[in-house]
Order: sequence, then structure tokens, then C-alpha cells
Amino acid sequence: MNERDRSLVRTAMASLGPRTSGAVLFDADSTQFVRMNLVLLKGLLEDRGLEGIFITVDRPHQYMAHLLRMHQVSMDGLVFIDAIGRLSGDQKEALARAGYVDAPFHIDSLPDAIAGMHTGEIPGIDVDKVGFVMIDNLAALLPFNSYAAVEAFVNKFISVMTARWNALVPMVVDRERNGLLYDTVLSRADDVISLRESREPEGTSASDKGRRTISGTRYRGVNP
Repeated sequence: MNERDRSLVRTAMASLGPRTSGAVLFDADSTQFVRMNLVLLKGLLEDRGLEGIFITVDRPHQYMAHLLRMHQVSMDGLVFIDAIGRLSGDQKEALARAGYVDAPFHIDSLPDAIAGMHTGEIPGIDVDKVGFVMIDNLAALLPFNSYAAVEAFVNKFISVMTARWNALVPMVVDRERNGLLYDTVLSRADDVISLRESREPEGTSASDKGRRTISGTRYRGVNP
């Protein structure tokens, strides 16, 4: 992981502050979701020392497992719930603990299925010590479900995860591309953190051309 990404990890964790539970909405460019997920996982697993569940509805779990290994992020204490691998036929061994569900088509049952897990069902995690539950790309549920179904899922998912574990529930949404979904999550979020990269304004010197900075502003219900 390069210094730019390590800086983003520090920014994200600093913006999160001491919070250890509740829903947190992260606003990011959808083209950066994979990177943002990697950054958040590194921060939560290594910097915060939490155990957690990462639900994949956009790409098979092997993809994120590969990136975590490539960037030397420990997967101790991390379990994948894969809702897309079975559909894609990609179930190659990835040296990662994973369970499979049919979430893209049956998202109403996903929160209860996760909350009903028992220690030993997926080796390597104590289900009484889950500190966070993440979804790789909430917007990826929209092609498979009505918006009303996704809205109901967001409300149920946050309620069940916080009731079962009092867990931290990070949700990454692109405010500019999925405004309605963003507003839905915003209505349930305890905090909102912007992790958008801002370009230098016009007139920047040639030596600074292309340089970007990370915005880690925390806000609630107010556009940065």
C-alpha cells in the first residue's frame, strides 16, 4: 500500500473518531469503491483491531481477498459473506473464510441470516465479537431489486446489525451518482464522512499539476 493510500487510511480513521457502533455513511466516487473498501478494511482490521464481516454483492469475495493479500493486510478476524460468487461460478480457493448466500435476489433475508450465524459455521470468527459489518457496493443491489426493496433492506440491515452486535456499519455510497440511495442511507446514518479526492484548482503550478488531496471532512446532513 503506497503512502497516498496509507494517508487515506489515517484520514478515514481520524474522521471516524472514537465511534465503535452505528451506521456511518462514506461518500466516495463510485470508480474508487474498491480502493475505499480496501482502505476501510485495513483501518478497521489493523488500526482498530476489530473483527468483522465483509459482504460482497458486486464482485466475488476472492477479488477483495486477493487485494488484501497483495497489500499485506491481515485477514485475521475477517469473514466474507459472498452473495455473488455462486452466481458468477467463481468459487476458486482464495485462502479466505467465506460463506455463500443468495442475497442479490433475496436481500430481505440477508440481515437475519447473518445475525443468526453461530460460532463455527464459518471458521475463524467469534460471532460474539463482531465489531463491524460492511457491504462492498450497496448500489449493486439496485439492478436486482426494486428501489423500495433496497430501501427496506438498508433500514433492516442497520437495525439488525446494530441490535445483534452493536456493530459499526460503514456504508460507501456515491452521492453524485446515486443520490436517492445516498439520501436513504443518510436518513439512518449517525455520521457522514466524505472521502472524495479534490483536484487542484485551475492555475496550479506545473509542478503541482495532477496532485490530489484527500478530504476527510465529517459532517451530517450538510454538503461539504
